[in-house]
Amino acid sequence: MTAPVKETDKKAPPRPMRPFRVGAQSVDDEAFERTLTLNAGNQPLDQYNVPSSSFLQELELYVKATTSGNAATVAFKEDAPYCVIESLNFLDTGNSDIITQITGYDLAVINKFGGYKFSDDPKSSPLYSATTGSGATGGSFSFMLRIPIELVSRDALGPLPNKSASTPFKVKTTVAATGSVYSTAPTTPPSVLFQFVPVSYWEPTEQDGSGNPVAQQPPAMGTSQFWNKTPYSNISAGPWTQQLDNAVGYPIRNIVFILRDSTGSRVQGEADFPDPFKMQLQSNIPVNRRKTTWQDRIAKAYGYDTIGDAKNQKDNGVYILWYNGDFAHKPGWENRRGYLRTTDGMRLEAKGTIGGSGAHSMQVLVNYVSPAAGTSLAQITT
Repeated sequence: MTAPVKETDKKAPPRPMRPFRVGAQSVDDEAFERTLTLNAGNQPLDQYNVPSSSFLQELELYVKATTSGNAATVAFKEDAPYCVIESLNFLDTGNSDIITQITGYDLAVINKFGGYKFSDDPKSSPLYSATTGSGATGGSFSFMLRIPIELVSRDALGPLPNKSASTPFKVKTTVAATGSVYSTAPTTPPSVLFQFVPVSYWEPTEQDGSGNPVAQQPPAMGTSQFWNKTPYSNISAGPWTQQLDNAVGYPIRNIVFILRDSTGSRVQGEADFPDPFKMQLQSNIPVNRRKTTWQDRIAKAYGYDTIGDAKNQKDNGVYILWYNGDFAHKPGWENRRGYLRTTDGMRLEAKGTIGGSGAHSMQVLVNYVSPAAGTSLAQITT
């Protein structure tokens, strides 16, 4: 009889690597606060150098203006109170723009339509207020906005490494003049608090509770989203075609169109918006849309079921094409499968007939995604 062969010791299979999100939690940092009083001119706010943490998700920006002893019948401009931010730039650690030369109203639109939170409209926040009329506090206002960095919190795609105090992320802000915020200003201009709070992931634990290893950085580290703004001005009423020069070369997540008339009115821009609106990509026309259909789709996707500038309404003159609604019912619930894929030099045109009369301006905000070096869009698609 042959003796049984003794089995050699076998190595245990390696434990599976758990995702970064398993070992990381979001943390708040100390607030950066500056207060100034509005006056007749624009004013630079002190540059905010974001303190080093680990992986930066977003920056919260709380703005609060306080008046007292008012006797004027205060009224706000159309984009107020957000337009107290005349311009804002968010720069990475190499001083390259991630968000370029946007206004506070632009940032509010990005928050409202970009697909980042469950309740997206800044006016639905309990912190939002804007006091009109002749009361003592007329002209006071407050709001909370966010500078978005992370794309999707479900799998932590898009936060940026923020580990060097010598090369920080930066926010450069210019504060608007009193006349840019109010059509009828308060008796005494308000003092305005600007408060920035960074939100970041901490360094993840090396193992989960069962001893499995945890990824030490977010997936496709270095994948970033950008928002750029291109204003097209002096557009005459009538047939209109515009090559969207700054919208190609990367996967597109959102495109926002904002139409204003010669006075800057979005109310008239709403009435004059092209109907139908067309967008041509190379030789294809993927968008050939009536305004009524577009309004209905926005209502169903975002819940903004009326038109106007009040809470939870579709803003006057603002229309969005979203490509980040492929996972569930709401834009921002995404697997990245629906992004509009573009390459350098591709033909991407907006077309239609501008109504009304006189010159108009069409502002285009494009949200695109740049996969990390050596990473394809397919590799960040789930």
